Amino acid sequence: MPRIKASPKKYVKTNNLNSTSNTWVFLMKGDSLEGKDGNLPNVVKLRHPASSQPAMFVFSPGDLTIQEVLAFDENKRSWFIDDNVKSDGKMHLSTPIDPIFLVLPYLRKSPQIQPLDQCLWDEDYPETPRLAHCQNLKLSLVADRKGDESLQAFKYNEEKTLNWLKKKVERVAEVLKQKSIHVSQGALSATYVKSTKYESGTDLEYLKYAHGIVSEYLADDIAKKLAQYLNIPDEVERKRKLISPKEVSEEKKFKRDTLEEDVTPRTKALDLSKPEKPQKTPPMSKKELSRQKAAIGSKSITSFFKKK
Repeated sequence: MPRIKASPKKYVKTNNLNSTSNTWVFLMKGDSLEGKDGNLPNVVKLRHPASSQPAMFVFSPGDLTIQEVLAFDENKRSWFIDDNVKSDGKMHLSTPIDPIFLVLPYLRKSPQIQPLDQCLWDEDYPETPRLAHCQNLKLSLVADRKGDESLQAFKYNEEKTLNWLKKKVERVAEVLKQKSIHVSQGALSATYVKSTKYESGTDLEYLKYAHGIVSEYLADDIAKKLAQYLNIPDEVERKRKLISPKEVSEEKKFKRDTLEEDVTPRTKALDLSKPEKPQKTPPMSKKELSRQKAAIGSKSITSFFKKK
């Protein structure tokens, strides 16, 4: 998804400057994260839209925008903060996220038309209703509004949602294509690596790759419906249907026999119809001949130890 281009700003959240036990190091993008009164962003815990597990997000002052917090942790890393050393070298990065992704699971679970503040009520995550204040929350793209505008009552619309997600995927695919990101079969080992014009993927490969990125914020069922909406073929299922069980067993037997042939040492076949020629002994060197002549008439050393 499009990122806000701005110089990263470093925020240090701490209750005591003399102690680094409660210190978090953030790199945040976007000037909207700075309040007019000098207020800092607020880090909260919300439900992740794909896994429903707790995840960290950042609300800007006034809850106008929201960003996702990504943590990068590596061994043997620490931070120097003022005159102290923080042994936990974890670094947090924030990236903008469309608040519709976070609201969408609540809209889908709502069985009837409800005001947005009631729809977003979550006992486990009490900060969720703050999403209603985001300035770029355009729920008309994924839901139907009922009643007066001041009531803000919505009902989930799947057709609108799939159309909105389709535009998201196409936009991501276009960005990947413009930046020449490697999205072909070898993309597993070349993630976010620029490729040449000869290695660039097809439109379908870019679409599939972009669908995978957007699906990281979607439930499995809606992600599958989105793939069907985009006419992305499910190659794995199609291959399973085309190959019969008999062909699968024969293919496994062929691979096993091939593997055994590769492991067995290769020996040269003998032609039994022809008599085998005796191997010629190599000629003796001059030193060996002289030693053999000198040994004539001498007794073996074991003969001296025999019983007389």
